[in-house]
This record gives sequence, C-alpha cells and structure tokens, in this order.
Amino acid sequence: MFVVPMAFTAFLACNKDAVATRNFPEGKDTITKDPQPKVLYIIVDGGRGESVNKVAPPNLTALKANSIYSWNSLTDTLGVQAASWADMLTGVGKDRHGVRSNDFAGNNLSAFPSFTRLVKDRLPGYPVHFYSANPLLPAHLSAGADKAVAFGNDDAAVKTAVLNALSADTAGLIIANFGGVNAAGAAFGYDASIPQYREAIMAFDKHLGDIMLKLRARKGFADEKWLVVVASSMGGDYPVDPEMNDNSVFSKPLFNTFTIVYSPTFKPLFLDRPFNGTKFSGSTVRLFGKDDAIFGTVPGAIDEYNFGDTTSFTVELNIKVNQRPDGSYNYRYPSVLGKRESFSRGVPGWVMFLENNFWQVNFGQVGKGNVQARGGVIGDGKWHNIAVSVLNRNGKRYARTYTDGRFGEEKDITGQGNINSPAPLTIGHLPGSDNIPADVYMAEVRIFKAVLGDAVIAQDAAAIRVRDDHPFRDFLLGYWPATDGAGAVFKDRSLLEYDFKLQGSPSGTYLWEPFSTVLNPPVSSNLSSLVPAGKDLPLLLLTWLNIIPDPAWQLEGQVWITEQVGVK
Repeated sequence: MFVVPMAFTAFLACNKDAVATRNFPEGKDTITKDPQPKVLYIIVDGGRGESVNKVAPPNLTALKANSIYSWNSLTDTLGVQAASWADMLTGVGKDRHGVRSNDFAGNNLSAFPSFTRLVKDRLPGYPVHFYSANPLLPAHLSAGADKAVAFGNDDAAVKTAVLNALSADTAGLIIANFGGVNAAGAAFGYDASIPQYREAIMAFDKHLGDIMLKLRARKGFADEKWLVVVASSMGGDYPVDPEMNDNSVFSKPLFNTFTIVYSPTFKPLFLDRPFNGTKFSGSTVRLFGKDDAIFGTVPGAIDEYNFGDTTSFTVELNIKVNQRPDGSYNYRYPSVLGKRESFSRGVPGWVMFLENNFWQVNFGQVGKGNVQARGGVIGDGKWHNIAVSVLNRNGKRYARTYTDGRFGEEKDITGQGNINSPAPLTIGHLPGSDNIPADVYMAEVRIFKAVLGDAVIAQDAAAIRVRDDHPFRDFLLGYWPATDGAGAVFKDRSLLEYDFKLQGSPSGTYLWEPFSTVLNPPVSSNLSSLVPAGKDLPLLLLTWLNIIPDPAWQLEGQVWITEQVGVK
C-alpha cells in the first residue's frame, strides 16, 4: 500500500512523487529506532468510499491535509465481510488466509495469522490492544494481542475503550473496529443520499473526532511518532447510476472502500480512481448491406468537404464492427466513410474502409491507382475510435492513421494530387469494391479543417463530444454524434448544420438501436493495483513499526511513499 517506514525517511528527499514498492529486504531483525513508533488502526465496516466522500464528515476530512488517502480503494472482490477483515489483518489474500465465508470455516490462519502475532513475535513487550464492535473479529484475528475485547455492536463502547488506551503512557498498537455505518447501510442503503446512512457516517465521525482529540492531548504527543490509519473493510451493494458505470470493479459499490493514512509529518497524496475508459451510450442506426444498403449522405455540401491537393484535415469517428454470419470479422473492402463517387480503382477522393479485421484509408486518383494507409484491428465486436489526419510537411502531403488514439501508419500521398470529388460525403456503403458489405454502427463523426496532432487525437479517442474548449473547435467542418435516437438524419451539431440524410429504408423510417459501452479502456489489465487494498495495510503497519518483513510471511501488500516534513 503506502507510507514511509521511519528508516526510509532520508530516501524521501529525492522522491517528489509517490512510488509503489513491494516487500522490503529480507531479514528477521527489527530496525533500532527510538522512540518506538505507535499506531492507531481504525476499521470501519460498511463505509462505501464514494458515499463517505460525498458526506464529507469533518473530522475524517480534516485528516487529508496530512494523509495519503483514497475514496476508491478496494476490498477483496469475494464480497465476504470476514474475508475482507482477514485481508486487512493478515496482509495476504483469500488464497492464502483461506477465509471465504463469514463463519471462518476452512481458514488457514494458523499459517497466516493476524499481523498482531507478527508484531508480538518481534516486539514481545510492545502493547497491542484490540477493540471491536463485532465479536467475530477479535475471536479469529487478534492473535498475540495483550487485550482483545468485543462490545456487542456498541460503537460508543469501542470509542471509550480506545480513549482509555490512549490515556496510558505505554500505548502502542491500538486496533478498533466500528460497525454502526454498516448496520445503517444494511438496513437503509449504502448511499450518501440516504439520511440514516449519512447520520451513521456522521456518528462515526464524532467518535473519530473524540479519539483524535484524545490522541493529540497526550503529554508526549509532539515527540511521539504516531501513524493513524482509518479504512473501511467493505462498501455495500447499491444501484449504480448507468452514466457512472464503467463495467469495472470500480463501479461495484460493495467493493468500494476508503483509506486514510495520517501522520502529522505527511505531505498530502491523493490516490484517485484510475481512468478506466469513457462511458459511451446512446441509440444509433445500423449501417449495412450492399444493393439495399442503409447508408447516409450530405447532399447539400459538395465543395465544403473537398480538400484539393494541399488542404490539411482530420477525420475522427467511433465504430463498432458487427460479426458476420459465419462468426468472423473478415470483411473485404466495404466503405465506412468517404468522399468519392465509388470505391473503384482510379476514382478521385478518399474513403475509410474495412479489410479483414482491420481498417484502412484509401486515396484514389485518375490514372494513378490508389494509395492507402493501414489502421489497427477493430474487428472484435467492440467500439473503437479511428482517425485519419492529412498534413503537409516539407513540400509533401502525408496521411496518418490512428486507432483508439494510438498512431498506426503514415503514407506519402503527394502523388495523388487533387482529391476533390463531385460526390457527397457518405457514411456507410459506397458502390465499388465491397465484395463483403459492411455491417457497422458509427457515431461521433468529426471532420476538422486542421491537423489535430497526436496528443489531441489521443484525447479525442476517449471523448464522447466536442466540447466548447476543444482546441480545434473553430476548425470544425462537421460534427455528427449520430445518436439522435429517432428520425431519418444524423444531425450535424457544428455551426454548418449539414445533416447526413439516411437512405435505403423503403418505408423511410429507421430503427434506432440502443448501445452502452466503455470507450477506449486503458491497456493496464490490473487497475486495482493502482489504488490501496485491504491486504496492503499490515505491511504498512509493520514497516511503520520498523519491522522488516520475513519473506516466509509471504505478505502480498505494496507500500506507497510520500514526502514528510519537519522530520529530524
């Protein structure tokens, strides 16, 4: 997970950004450091991170100024309370600790005990106190603790026990579990909009405020080295707004937790929810067929989309290629967007088309044949963003392709000369070389009379609209979201207002089909490793206590570090 063991303080001076590291060097001896660091570890059941953030409880929020924190940390995706507790106290996942049910049946805690056992093995005289509102927690996960007490779902009693422990000069490691937030969530729902759940969060926050007041009132607090961790064990099931659902683990409220790691010397570090693509939904028209094709044209704007032999331009669109009847995505040259009279050899103009499971852009000219630049693979039944940019450089003209914002290929098209065509801009079928006609959905079609550049095209690939602050909005020649939901046109939302007129339906009406997807998801296959997890916390606490983990413990956590200030 994160935070800085005291022995590594000097390392921070040259590390401006947070760095994720794995288990520390081998060894079985603790690091000598005086005074011995102290830890307050508070586990909140049912604290859904995004909801707690919206409630903004004042005492918890105040800790952020000196914390590493996240409102989108994650619990174990098994979705079992006891398994999440075990992660947070053993430092390993369910495959090692074996806790998969709330009755702890079949557990392997003898081999992978609570980190409290590891602390007492290394520091036999170090005080370890464990207080819980839930009796199951100390019954199974308090090995080695000097005192382990359950208070029958009484959060106020837990708070009182913590206050008493903080009154002792010998306070060391204090673990406290609170259950009131989860009780309210289970009864009424785990969302900030629910009054009972909000009240429970605020009630816990009041307990936290009393505890922090007591901690800071300790006679030697200024010279002590305290780490305070406040983390939820699990969130709670609750319906997700479809517009916020990216179909990842981050859109599952049951797994959404919060984690705050506080020390008076910490500089703040916010670990945000990682980007997981852009939610893209609406209704559009399926474009398919050959002799009876469903397609669209812009009949009233011939010259506006002619780009001659020197004009720079960029075309972007989102596309989903549908599976063929034989189960493949192997298409043979059907057009998806272009401006030429046909996709036949030697016909002037340009066309973006499908070939096998990828796409290309083709430039034709009389007597000169065709020149084409290849794009990436899009034949997989998923939505993709494709783009082509035509530019001038050192007296020559080039075409560059992009797929999902990533550059594909560049071709010299200088020899194709003037690519003007008397044909209208056409989305979907063009007569010509479509041996296997297209079957696609398209949306977010954009044409700019400018070269956008790699960085802007990459940003546009994950965008679902052309915003007012788009750096090339003044160069927009046409913008067709194609998600109108009804009618016989794809309306042009640019200032030119040149609509695509749909064609091919004998009745003149078109079926608008709904879709919902995540556009341009990131390459990373393990986004959950980019935020804190419950099993990270024991490694954090051990390193704060200057205990170098034994490789035999097989801890699975990671540590995030940040700068400290005022450390001598």
